[in-house]
This record gives sequence, C-alpha cells and structure tokens, in this order.
Amino acid sequence: MTGLAHWKGRLRIGDFLACWSGSVGDTIPHRHFAAQAVFSDDPVEVIDSQGRRYKGRCLLIEPEAVHCLLPASEAELWYVEPTIQFGPPDDLKARLNGVKQVHVTSDRGTGFWKAWLALEPRRPLDARIVRAAMRIDRLIEAGPVRLADAGRESDLSLGRFRHLFTAEIGMPFQRYVLWRRLLIAFDAIGGQHSATEAAHMAGFSDSAHFARTIKAMFGICASDLMIEG
Repeated sequence: MTGLAHWKGRLRIGDFLACWSGSVGDTIPHRHFAAQAVFSDDPVEVIDSQGRRYKGRCLLIEPEAVHCLLPASEAELWYVEPTIQFGPPDDLKARLNGVKQVHVTSDRGTGFWKAWLALEPRRPLDARIVRAAMRIDRLIEAGPVRLADAGRESDLSLGRFRHLFTAEIGMPFQRYVLWRRLLIAFDAIGGQHSATEAAHMAGFSDSAHFARTIKAMFGICASDLMIEG
C-alpha cells in the first residue's frame, strides 16, 4: 500500500476525550477501546474487518471496531471514552454540525454514536464529587488510587459513593482515574518534563507503561506525538 508511512501530529487530552491533529499513516487493521470521529477537508477512507470501505469527511467509528484508516495528509481525529454518560462538548458538536456522518460499525452495530449524540451535556458537579476529584489528583503520583481513599471526605458509604461518582462524572471510577493520569502526564510533557518524569508524575510505572496505554487507548504510538504545552 502506498502513501504516508507514519503518523505525525499533536494529541490533546481532556477528561473524557482526546483530539489528534495531523497526518495519518495507519495501514494496519487495529481496534481500540475509544470511539473515534475522523474529520478531514478531503474525504478519508476506512476499511473494516470484512473488507468494506467507508469514505467521507466525517467518519464515526464504533468502540472496538476493527478498522484500517488509510493514509491522509491532514485530519482531525477525536477519541471518546465509550463509558461516558453525558453528551459531546460544544467544540465537538460544532465539528459534527451540518456534515454528513458515515458510520463505521462494529460487531455491536452503531449503538455508541447514536446514543451518545442524543445525550445532554454535563451539568455542574456535586460538591462531594468535586472534592473527590481533587483528592484523586493528589493521590495519583503515588500510584494506585482506591475508591475508598477518594471517597473519604464524602460522608457516603462506599457503594453510594461509587454510584454517585459514576452518575456525576459520567464514567466508572477507574476509567476516570486513567484519563486523569493521561492528562497529568501530557501536561507534564508540555511543561518540558521528560516522558519518564511525566509517567511517574501521573502514577504510571514507567514511560513504557505510559506508551502502552496511549497505544491501547488511541492506536497511536507515543513516538509519533508532538505534545502541546
């Protein structure tokens, strides 16, 4: 297959989504946990596990869908945490508005994108969960973050705290902790820390663990990234 050989671009991380901007060089079928939206001024093409081809300026790829994104000189790729229980932020809504959406299905159909786009945005958080989120960030550098430690100041039972956390944050506790680790690590790299330093600051065991997490979450090699400060 001819075309670009490598990814090269920037990945911005948020609490439940990430956005890649740059060239696309993926020619190997793969899957990842995140749902993916691909935008490009020129139509881009995806091949699924059955050899079916999808082409358009807006491709919506289901979580865990095996796909091969063909090379493109410039594209914007959004990765969305598929456990999220509130709808897209305004900047992603703006990208989706008025553009023809081409759905790339998985074995489970097109359930995620249709359901997620119909959800309402997040409302202000419960003060107890705000305190818990702040505590999570203080605990992250030390390594594992336990639900009980995060909920210590909530005055709730462990079961009630777990339920409230998921309802307010929009995703399960450990998934949120993982996104926070990624955000802290990327912020550290943007602040001129090395990948190893950033990995430890975010509670990853080492830079290799950090790189494996990026690959598993987004299908992108850490070595291809330029981190925005």
